[in-house]
Amino acid sequence: MAPVARGYVFEGLVNFRDLGGIPADGGVIRPGRLFRSDSLSYATESDAARLVDAGLATIVDLRDTVEVDEFGRGPLASAPITYVGLPCTDSIPAESRSEYYFRLLALHGPALGDLVRRLSVAQSLPAVVHCHIGCDRTGIVSAMLLGLAGVSDEDICADYARSTRANVAIRERSEDRRRHLGLPLMGQAYYDAWEPQPETMAAALELVAREWRDMSGWAATFGLTVDDVADLRAALVDPS
Repeated sequence: MAPVARGYVFEGLVNFRDLGGIPADGGVIRPGRLFRSDSLSYATESDAARLVDAGLATIVDLRDTVEVDEFGRGPLASAPITYVGLPCTDSIPAESRSEYYFRLLALHGPALGDLVRRLSVAQSLPAVVHCHIGCDRTGIVSAMLLGLAGVSDEDICADYARSTRANVAIRERSEDRRRHLGLPLMGQAYYDAWEPQPETMAAALELVAREWRDMSGWAATFGLTVDDVADLRAALVDPS
């Protein structure tokens, strides 16, 4: 796979990237262990073959059941890869995008805790986390995993903002879907306002800090132990 700013050039996927190489406390996130992406339903047969050849072991699908029913799982549905459905709605009531991220962590805390334990097992990696466009739900779940692995808030926010490189493709895909459904188009101003900025994730992490102190405090609230967090760090962080 040809890396592009920790992303990859695929035929159908537009917001896929490796979280490897991001600095973490005591090392860096191991390359090729944890990926984030837009929906794998957009993968072509060639894209799917490349992911299978790369040894992908786990798919974590954050889309809700309506999205899964509408778009399916794509060609990887028949691949020998563990599929973890963790439905997260993209319409949790919130006054801001940052508050939505915070509320998602609170609402889905037990299920996300189970995900942390799952990804701490070597056989579960490499893993990819995805929702529909790979920004909001995928963004906060990636932030949670990176935070527990010892990545700084600054680097978490910088990774979140890397989804801007897929803005044009995401806009075109979203407008095509709205045309198909007979819905009014959103227009450029909507997508400009949606663009993932570091400040949006920083505000979400501030809400996390107010409620739980940090991601470790969030983890303890939802039943994860110190050993559980240590196991995740061991699985994701290269100390060399």
